[in-house]
Formats: sequence, structure tokens, C-alpha cells
Amino acid sequence: MAQAVDPNPGSVISDDHGDESLCADGMTSSSTEPRPVSVEELQEHNNSDGSFWAVVDGFVVDATDFLESHPGGLKKLLSTDSPGAGASGQPYGFSFSRGRNAHFPDTGKRFRKGVERYLGGAASGSDSWLAPFDVAFPRYGRLVILGKLKAT
Repeated sequence: MAQAVDPNPGSVISDDHGDESLCADGMTSSSTEPRPVSVEELQEHNNSDGSFWAVVDGFVVDATDFLESHPGGLKKLLSTDSPGAGASGQPYGFSFSRGRNAHFPDTGKRFRKGVERYLGGAASGSDSWLAPFDVAFPRYGRLVILGKLKAT
């Protein structure tokens, strides 16, 4: 039987990382829905034009601000959509708060609070979807929550 290759060798897993209670996966809005984003649209924004979209706890985020400032570097960012990087073992299963690449709890708290505020927001102009929402990560940039990954 072939052994799976770790896409992130050297990842550190420790007790001070992650906290399942901070996971934003499964959070929903009581009124307006997040914009559904397809895998194809997500991939269109990960090319040589300098933009980078990723999925965190099922939410599609524009992470372009992090391309040059993420402490793990570009290689870590680009691996977030691979099955081995995520908490679920499935493509697009990355989480700040659970799994192999969990971050310090403050990062998970900051993202979850941003998702709560995003889901409590209003529709964007004439659209029937929630307006994008910025979540700031001081020193590193911001993520813009754009919508939810559409189920395939």
C-alpha cells in the first residue's frame, strides 16, 4: 500500500495551535446568503495576474494581500487548496482552527469573528448576496470574505 506524501513536510503540530470551537465551517446567515463561488471561478483567480483566492472553513477569501507577507511564504499559501493541507483531507478543506496546519488561536478567533460579521451583513447593492467583508490580520494584510464554495 502506497503511503500518502505530506504536502507540507516540517509542519509543526502543537497544543497551542488550533481550537475546533473556532472553526467557522457550518456557520450560516439568518437572512441574506453568501455568494456561491464555483471551483472554476476560484481557480480563475489563482494565476499570473497576481491575485490569490483560497478557501478557509468553506468560505472563499481573496488572500492577495498575503502573497508577499505570509510567514510561511508563497509555497504554504499555494498549498491551502490541496487535500493534505486541509483539516478534512479533502480539497479546499483548509482551516485556521483545526487540522494539520492550524494557526495560533488568535488567528482562528479573528477569522471566526470576521465570518460572524460577514454573515450578519447586508446584500451588496443590487446583488442578492452578502457584500464582501474585510478581515484584518495586523502585520500580514487582510482577507476579503467573498462567499461560500459551491458544493460540487
